[in-house]
Amino acid sequence: MMNFFEFGKQYYYFVRAVSAGPDAVPIESDESNILKIKPVDTFPPSPPAAITLAAGQGVISIFFAVNPEKDIAGYKIFRSTDPNLDKEKWSVLTPGLLKTNTYQDRSVENGRSYFYYLTATDTSGNVSSPSDVVSETAPQ
Repeated sequence: MMNFFEFGKQYYYFVRAVSAGPDAVPIESDESNILKIKPVDTFPPSPPAAITLAAGQGVISIFFAVNPEKDIAGYKIFRSTDPNLDKEKWSVLTPGLLKTNTYQDRSVENGRSYFYYLTATDTSGNVSSPSDVVSETAPQ
């Protein structure tokens, strides 16, 4: 059976030295002090990628690749009509974490251009950097 490392799980470590004794028989030392650690995940996931948009009457559909990390809790989608606006000021379309890799923005006006970026959040609450900005214009 193979054990894998897990964040948030308690681990105990100690060291023993081994040297060759008489007649090349290994001699092992006593244990070192026991070290107890509980690793914490502080590593953000990669930003969402392969984002594509499809515009229809009154809707822009957003599709993106599922993140490769196994501990993704969900995604957030941000929107602006001004691509130069500070990212912290963009509107959040998904106040809670989106659990799927598709979304339909139904609050668009025909003929208007919209800009989007996404972030991924893992189960430890780490948030990715923003994805690339993508844009689409709702049809007239």
